[in-house]
Order: sequence, then structure tokens, then C-alpha cells
Amino acid sequence: MHADNKTPEYAELKAGVTGKDLLEAVVRSGYPLQATVAETLKEAMPKGNWRGEIQEEWAYIDRESGQVRALDVFADIPLRHSAGEEGEFQTRATLNTLIECKQSELPYVFFLRHEPPQNSTAFPEIVGTAGPDVRVFPPLGRDDRVPDFSYFMSVHDVLGCHEFDIFDNPPFHAISLTKAARHRGGKLELTGEDAYRSITLPLLKAADHLIGVSESKDKASSPIRFIVPFAVVDAPMIGTVRHEGRNVFLALPWVRMSYLEPFNNREAWNQASSRVRYFDVVHASSLHKYLHVLFEGIQKGADRAIECGPQLKEGVAVMHDGDDYMPLKPLEEERRQYLDRKPTGRIFRQSDGHALGFLEGVEFSEEDILTIGWNL
Repeated sequence: MHADNKTPEYAELKAGVTGKDLLEAVVRSGYPLQATVAETLKEAMPKGNWRGEIQEEWAYIDRESGQVRALDVFADIPLRHSAGEEGEFQTRATLNTLIECKQSELPYVFFLRHEPPQNSTAFPEIVGTAGPDVRVFPPLGRDDRVPDFSYFMSVHDVLGCHEFDIFDNPPFHAISLTKAARHRGGKLELTGEDAYRSITLPLLKAADHLIGVSESKDKASSPIRFIVPFAVVDAPMIGTVRHEGRNVFLALPWVRMSYLEPFNNREAWNQASSRVRYFDVVHASSLHKYLHVLFEGIQKGADRAIECGPQLKEGVAVMHDGDDYMPLKPLEEERRQYLDRKPTGRIFRQSDGHALGFLEGVEFSEEDILTIGWNL
């Protein structure tokens, strides 16, 4: 380096690279978006006595290949826990977010549906309980009759999670996610492979890893975890749906994706169907609002999980009839003899409506791109 050159040697760019070239490469890489998402998540986390932990480039093991991979942002956020005297059972609840960040000038396209692909809330996945279901007995009858039958309900349903927006009322549901790409002659085409490999697989495989690690621990002492996978994209998000016999385009701030995979358990309920898993896709400009809805709803669900902690951990409870939520009660000793009997079936709690109800009464034209949903 010459003495009159004020640029230090370690800062000299070579091979024809300019500062502008380097800046454009950094922006395209998505790392600035990842840093912004991590900072937004940190600022939005509930303030309390227990501070959450945020980790970028969170490592997980791919369930298929066995290789170590990395997810963009992971957060472990403790929620309120139950009070109790020393030695009594206490329940802890935790929110885990699994986040993948993507940016693109070309849009992501979502194929929307009027209803989710199953009747019951299943987002987010809840672990740390005895299982995904609770064996529920009806309360004792007023006529001295002792009900000896039981049925299954999902953890989401016994907690009445459908009452909270983040669980069961996203602005939109989508069955398929694609990304626009330019091919021969600049023609725009849609490909599902890119979105599948860069968003769907990383999120669900990271969730599988976290679930596996959580379930390998002592369930009695481990927290109840609400596992929320979602992608943050800085790109146009366009949904398409059939309305009055034609395709309509919608600009989306947030959509819930469903992904179907086969059951691998012969004892699975309704095993002829596919297992439905969910993750959210959120536009970067709507992340702050999304996190507000997320934290508010998850905390309300966690409060109920804590209230019913002993019953969720055992997987057996007494539940009162009716659509309104009431805390689970422990099964009386005299009825535990009926645990050897096979449950009579499964019941669901239905939500009041589905996302595309927002479309009612809206006039569409072929050229319209509308933004709908929660004033996002």
C-alpha cells in the first residue's frame, strides 16, 4: 500500500468489486431483514420478571437427512406461571417462535380457501402435555347417575383456544404457496418448489426438532410450550380466490398456510385423512401488529393451560358441557375405574366463523387488489 493512500489495506476492495456492488449483495442476502425481525421481536416481547431469549441462526437437526441446519430467528419467551405453595404442583408456560425471513422483488402467491382444512383449531402446536388430546369425562349427574363414559378432545379445544384470534381467526387461510419467477423471454411463472424448500420445510422441520427435544424431557416438570412457526417476507404477498365464478386478487398482510402430511401413527384418529400442520406468513410491514396479536392471544391461552395444568399433564379430566370455556376438573377417584374402558369417540368445539367471511359484501373487479383483515 502506498504511503499517500488513506484507505487501509484491510478495507481495499479488489476484483472489480465496488461498495455499491457489495451493498446490493448484502441487501439481497436477507441478513438486514433478519436483524430487523430479531430487533422488532425483542422490542415487542412482553415485559416482566422473566426475560426471553432470542437467538439468530438457531441450529436444528433435519429429521430426514440428519444434518444440522439453521433457522433465521428463534425466541424462547417465558409466560406467567402458576402460583403454589412449596412442594405443590406448578405449571410453567413458554412461547417459542420459529422464524424464517425472506425478501424478494417478485411476489409470493397464495391460493386461498374459504375455510381451513379441518374443523378444530390446531395452531400453534402445544407440547409439554400428556399428548395432543385430553380424555374428558362429563360431570356427575344431578340424579345421582355416575357417567361412566368418556371422549377425546384436543388440548386446543378443551382450552377454548378458538376464542382468541391468533389461534383460529387469521385474516386468510391458504392451501398452497408459490413464488413468482421469470423464465424464458421474461415470462412470469409460478413455482411451488422454491417456497416449499425455503419456507415450508425449514419451519416445519425446525418445529419437529423442538418438539422432539421438548418431549424427551420429563413432562411433569417441563413447561407447556406454544410453538409458533412463521415466515416474515419483504415481498408482495398476493392471494387468489374464486369469487362469483372468477379469480380475484387480494393483497395480504398475513396468511395462515396449511400443509398436509401423512400420519405415521397407526392409532391416529381418522387415520385415512392427512395430518394438517400450520404456519403463518407475515409481511414485514405488518410484523409489529402480528406480534401484538400473537402475544395477547398466546398469553390468554397459556393462562388457561396453567389453570388446568395438572389435568393437561395427566391427560384426564372432567369437563362441563357447553360451548363456553370452563376450567378442567380432576377426575374423581370413584370414576378412575372407568379408565380401562375405551372412549366413545371424539368431539370438537367449532369456531364461529372463518377468515374469508371478510369477503362478504365486497365488490370486486378484475383489476382490484384489496387489502383486507384486522386493519393491518
